[in-house]
Amino acid sequence: MRATDRSDMSNKSAKKGSRGRGDAQKRRKQILRAAVEVFAEKGYYGCRISDIASRAGVAYGLVYHYFKNKSQILDVIFERHWQLLNELLEKMVQEPGPIEDKLYRFVSMVLDAYRAAPELMHVIVIEIARSCRQLKPSRLEQYQRSFELLASVLSEHQKRGEISGEFDCKLLSYCIFGMLELVLTGFALRMLNHGSDSEFEALKRQLVRLFLAGAQPQLPKISRY
Repeated sequence: MRATDRSDMSNKSAKKGSRGRGDAQKRRKQILRAAVEVFAEKGYYGCRISDIASRAGVAYGLVYHYFKNKSQILDVIFERHWQLLNELLEKMVQEPGPIEDKLYRFVSMVLDAYRAAPELMHVIVIEIARSCRQLKPSRLEQYQRSFELLASVLSEHQKRGEISGEFDCKLLSYCIFGMLELVLTGFALRMLNHGSDSEFEALKRQLVRLFLAGAQPQLPKISRY
């Protein structure tokens, strides 16, 4: 066999392998999208792998080719999207700018994600974050990392005098996450309406002001506490 023939065969094999990997990634994403829809509609415990396969339009066995079980599918959905939140917080720790701007960006990322992908956020908030049965050690580590990063952001601005020194920044980080989680729960359960674009924008700014009104220094004392 000539060297040119071997080279042609090698190139064809490489292209075929590349196409195969691309097809596999496409099918994997297809299954994950279907899982989000089914989890949002039926709940994690109310659906089966066969429901996900049917929604994705793939064979039942193909789901198991890419994922060990339903739990692993939920793990992948959570880890892929929660990591984006932590990456934003990591950048914010070192970035300049007032705390109000940083909190607005953080609140916007979380709430805009709901508007862009309500089914996905429904799964993350209702099926994972608010379910004690889903609090695996790996997920708790991700949550803890988020709280620590946000506390670091707040601590830096506390040193600048933008946040009162009487507050524990870790506690404040829990308060912010708790506030956003309840708002998202209200959206997911259709108890809270995010309205038009302008109303949604106003809602985000209200949340930032609500937090800062309680955390900024030199507030008048309103109780004996």
